[in-house]
Amino acid sequence: MKPDRKNAPFFFFMAAAVVLALLPQTKTWAVGIALVLGAAVANLVPSAAPSNLGKMRKLALNTAVVLFGFGLNIRQVIMVGGQGFWQTAVSLAIIISLGFFLLRFFRLNPATMKLITFGTSICGGSAIAAVSSVMKAKDEEIGVSMGVVFLLNTVALFAFPLLAGFFSLTPEQYGIWCALSIHDTSSVVGAAAVLGDASLSTATIMKLTRTLWITPIVFVLSLQQGEKGKLSVPLFIVFFLLASVTASMLPFPGLFKSLASAGKVFMAIALYMVGFGLHSSVVKKAGVRGMLFGASLWFVSIIVGFVLASLS
Repeated sequence: MKPDRKNAPFFFFMAAAVVLALLPQTKTWAVGIALVLGAAVANLVPSAAPSNLGKMRKLALNTAVVLFGFGLNIRQVIMVGGQGFWQTAVSLAIIISLGFFLLRFFRLNPATMKLITFGTSICGGSAIAAVSSVMKAKDEEIGVSMGVVFLLNTVALFAFPLLAGFFSLTPEQYGIWCALSIHDTSSVVGAAAVLGDASLSTATIMKLTRTLWITPIVFVLSLQQGEKGKLSVPLFIVFFLLASVTASMLPFPGLFKSLASAGKVFMAIALYMVGFGLHSSVVKKAGVRGMLFGASLWFVSIIVGFVLASLS
């Protein structure tokens, strides 16, 4: 589908986000600036968004993650991922248990609260999308949960780099904290990148380990719904691992470094598109109760993530 003239502002400012990611003076905070830029354009010119924005955002994000794989040695991926298995398991168990415990105290649709719980404990919007299909959730329930997780995810992108200055965490520990406590992969990577490549690589591996928990969770939920258990692994994680294996075996360090750097540009594009979802209707849809429930879970997630990161 060819872009319409009404989409011109969208693509113009997306190009600006790419420039920000390339300039040495702005590339550190490029993803945060890109998100704000996308939100500003979305609220000023809401009709500028392409009809296939969701697919474009997913493609940009997945491409960024795969390209990051070229900057990582497969041994590092295995080591960090192995350690991250028990850390993500502990975090996930605590947040899911807390979410289901709080069901009795909040006057909110139970299905909506369950979706927020899975989104907070696993990986934000991706988890909500996967779980909602098994739960047969209604559009309104999905919309509210997505809105809550999205807004808190946006706050995290800016809050975590600021919080890092108050704690004596190593770059690797900070990366683990981001991966365990921030909802979506886009904001995890954006927040972790501020402290450098060591933090970024650790956060990326840990976050993908956390994302893999979608598979057993969806499997168990589908069995509870009386369906045949569903098992699937996100394809972009497979490509991420293949990229890491390729970079570890072939003698082209310059090429692989360039590909990994290109991942940061695609991440800025992804965050710009994420910003287009940050408009006034999202805030209204989330509501006070939904935000309070989501914030309560997230607050505990931040503490649990910090403790687990500190023990690393």
